[in-house]
Amino acid sequence: MVTQEDRDTRPPGPASVVVTRATKRDSILDAAARLIREQGVHAASISEIVKASGASAGSIYHHFANKNDIVLAVAEGAVVAPLRRMLAAHAGRSMSPGDMFRAIVSTVIAGDLESALIIQLWAGSSQEPQLKQLLREQTAGVRGEITAHLEAWLAERGVTEAGESADGLAAVTLGQAMGMLAQRTLTPELDQAAYSQAAAMLLDFAADALVRRLGGR
Repeated sequence: MVTQEDRDTRPPGPASVVVTRATKRDSILDAAARLIREQGVHAASISEIVKASGASAGSIYHHFANKNDIVLAVAEGAVVAPLRRMLAAHAGRSMSPGDMFRAIVSTVIAGDLESALIIQLWAGSSQEPQLKQLLREQTAGVRGEITAHLEAWLAERGVTEAGESADGLAAVTLGQAMGMLAQRTLTPELDQAAYSQAAAMLLDFAADALVRRLGGR
């Protein structure tokens, strides 16, 4: 018969080890995200993450190859994963640039996309070419999905070979979203609803003009 004392003293099983490892990895990422948010990417050195997380250097290198690997994991959680969830919720539907912008803004307002952290990731990548390239590769899939939604919207309006035009619209739409993230960070009192409505109208107005120029309807 296994007593309670036996249960308390025997070593943890495989499931407990998995949970412990996941928890440790999460604590490392939480500490790195906090350092990046408050001080910038340059502050998230391995030594500082050791101090902030309470993890040993060995534990950090068990989970991550290097600092850039940690920053990419932070970006995955802060940017890529929330946008993928948003796009999955709209799967199978075409979206105008304005609709796409509103969906991104809704994700920001819901708290799934954290403006200050994203701004610091962008700023840090501008100083580190290797990190910039890695972040570009990481977000390429999300941009491709956004482009596909916009390409379907153009095709519905009679635009043939819409791939290049959709890619351009995706760049402009993401640019508007990036602008709002910056405004939101710098101007806490920003009227986000008014900004979103105006930007979405401008995007759709420009997209409708493009459709007419390309011979669509």
